Amino acid sequence: MTHVLLVARAVVHVGGQDTVHRLADEVAAALGVPVAACFLDGAAPSLHAALDAAVADGVDEVLLVPTHLPPDRYLETWIRRAHAHWAAGHDDPPRVSVSAPLADQPALVGAITEAVTGPRQPLGGTPGPFRSPAWSHITPHRHHVLVCRGPRCTAYGANEVAERLTRGLAAHGLGDQDALVTATGCLFPCNLGPLVVVHPDDVWYERVDPDLAGRIAEEHLGRGRPVDDRRPRSRP
Repeated sequence: MTHVLLVARAVVHVGGQDTVHRLADEVAAALGVPVAACFLDGAAPSLHAALDAAVADGVDEVLLVPTHLPPDRYLETWIRRAHAHWAAGHDDPPRVSVSAPLADQPALVGAITEAVTGPRQPLGGTPGPFRSPAWSHITPHRHHVLVCRGPRCTAYGANEVAERLTRGLAAHGLGDQDALVTATGCLFPCNLGPLVVVHPDDVWYERVDPDLAGRIAEEHLGRGRPVDDRRPRSRP
């Protein structure tokens, strides 16, 4: 049985993620084969998690479809790297192949032609202000927390780390004024991921798992005491 995975880049808003999942459902209905959406970085499920789910379903072949316009060399490169890392952890992984990117598909011309000749909505009305006085001030906060959601950290479990950190902050009544959390792209020491960095303390936590994320929320961000037994080695 062949399983198709639509692989997208980071989607920063839930509506965008829903669009990719909805596209997968519609392609599944059209093809009559299992199709699911996953994300290389920044959103769940990760490519690793989607491949694990395919194995659990007993598939013998997986087709990865880079779902991005225009062609994204970053996506194509990291699909191959992420798959190689995933496959190295399995004794008998299924066959995995990758399709040509969407922008190279001839049917895309027809889709754009339909958009050009189809219904259109005039732009008008009175939009909200492009700028707002509220956007001229830095949000008050005691700590700025950076959570790496790059492709390697995502493969190592950054999605679960971010979720646990968010739940931990909420459980201890901590808001943006206490800890302003920002998801980032690659923070560079990728071999130490998943990475969580807390400023202004300049504390870098390496190989963070959900349990450590909970301790960071409670002990460091809630009580102001870094998790000393899990602090990484000092920077040079």
